[in-house]
Amino acid sequence: MDAILKEQKRPTLMAQALTQIREAIISGKLKPGDRLVESQLADQMQISRFPIREALRYLEKEGLVKNIPFKGTYVSKFTERDMEEVFSLRGAIEGLALQILINRIDDEKLVTLESIIRDMETSASNQDAAKVVAHDLRFHRTICEMTGHRKLLFFWETLENHIYLFLTIEKKVYNPPERYVVTHYPILEALKKKDSELALARLRIHLEDAMTQIKTGFLSKNETPTHTQKKVDAA
Repeated sequence: MDAILKEQKRPTLMAQALTQIREAIISGKLKPGDRLVESQLADQMQISRFPIREALRYLEKEGLVKNIPFKGTYVSKFTERDMEEVFSLRGAIEGLALQILINRIDDEKLVTLESIIRDMETSASNQDAAKVVAHDLRFHRTICEMTGHRKLLFFWETLENHIYLFLTIEKKVYNPPERYVVTHYPILEALKKKDSELALARLRIHLEDAMTQIKTGFLSKNETPTHTQKKVDAA
């Protein structure tokens, strides 16, 4: 059968804009409440406004930005309730993942998960909180991937950017960062024992601890959101 669509060898302008704006939001360069002006973003990236507009529409679906009619598009502001809803849903998804993985875990998978924790330890010893958070997400994403449950992984990935946003708050209040790392070992040990109830209990403790730290960081911040366009780094 002849090809109907052409192969895309390079990212589209919309995809590039989407990636850059998303990364600026989750890294904190663009803060909650900041206004996103299409013309300014287009000038910074030296592209037309159309891919910017499409990227912002996609980010609105992800919940990272909000369009207010007749006012403009702003980086979303998240509340304590938002955090609780994301983490409760995350707990349900990851809890199911652990239950499935218990029956599929083997030495190779355990070695993979342990190596990720080792990467976290290295980053923690280097006081690199951003990499600690990145490895943490990789640990939990890998657990979901190892289940082989495609829909489970899909729904976890829909939460990933929100989780990352909240963890960027958490990484500032975990001191020393090693404390963040050690909370993963109990989950790994429960997987080694193939004890589903123990794994679920330890996941719950892990997420509750993270939620406590996030709330501490969130409530301690007393920043007044600005509406000034921040610069988005060009690729």
